[in-house]
Amino acid sequence: MMEIALPSGAPLVILNPAANRGDMGFYRELVQREALVHGAHYVETRWAGDAKELAQQAAQEGRSIIMVGGDGTLNEIVNGILTAEKRVPLGIIAAGSGNDFAWNTLKLPRDPRGAVERAFNGRLLDVDAGKVNGHFFANGFSVGLDADISAATNTMRRWPLLRGSLLYTLAAVRQLLFGYHRCPWLEFALNGENLHSEQRYVLLAVTNGPAYGAGFHINPNADCCDGLLDICAVDYTPVLRTLKLLPGVKKGKHVSAPEVKFYRAHSIHIKSRRPVMLQADGEVTIVTIVDAQILPAALWVRV
Repeated sequence: MMEIALPSGAPLVILNPAANRGDMGFYRELVQREALVHGAHYVETRWAGDAKELAQQAAQEGRSIIMVGGDGTLNEIVNGILTAEKRVPLGIIAAGSGNDFAWNTLKLPRDPRGAVERAFNGRLLDVDAGKVNGHFFANGFSVGLDADISAATNTMRRWPLLRGSLLYTLAAVRQLLFGYHRCPWLEFALNGENLHSEQRYVLLAVTNGPAYGAGFHINPNADCCDGLLDICAVDYTPVLRTLKLLPGVKKGKHVSAPEVKFYRAHSIHIKSRRPVMLQADGEVTIVTIVDAQILPAALWVRV
């Protein structure tokens, strides 16, 4: 595919016009005005994968990047930057339905004006990223019921008025009621040696930040700058018990539940008895083997 010719040395602003259910007029106006002030080049994505290509090209040329979009756009841009193997300043203007990495991990402003100001002028922070099965991620990944929930949210997102935590909650209840029988048999090893023998789990959630699913604090003590993955393992338990646990996960109050265990590691290897869904920053694939590791200070983010 032909590369877009970008002005030499200019920061690149990448806006996803499909974010926020396509209601991007206010963001567009704010960002275009700020781009003029900073001499930045403004582009809008045109198809799936476009943000990754644009970010990779910009990173290879050493340009800073400002993104406007949701978690999917961020995932593409992080993959573009890290594929280029160059660390460049990244500004994040969250305009999606979840925005967990921006709002819950980095604590960036939810107000669009504040987010724009921070993305262009904030201080630079060294932030970890991760890699799972050859794919980079910013916030985290999971296998099991939670990945099924992520796939359901992608389908249900087309329903009117559903977004954010309401969308995730309804998708979770739907999967608990109709998909709980798919909870997988898994074994996993931490740092290549600490083996946990096969048993049935509701889910394994491996994160760089504390929350996903539009604010569900699955690993409430996770720190995106500590060089470690945080792992939450939820043992298989009757579905009614899991339904009772769900509200506590929203607020990070599941830490004392007997079915829930937490770990920290530099790497994790997971093996599933049968093909299982894997979601990484909301992108879903089907796997039987998962290999993931932390990439300390891989990103340079304005906060």
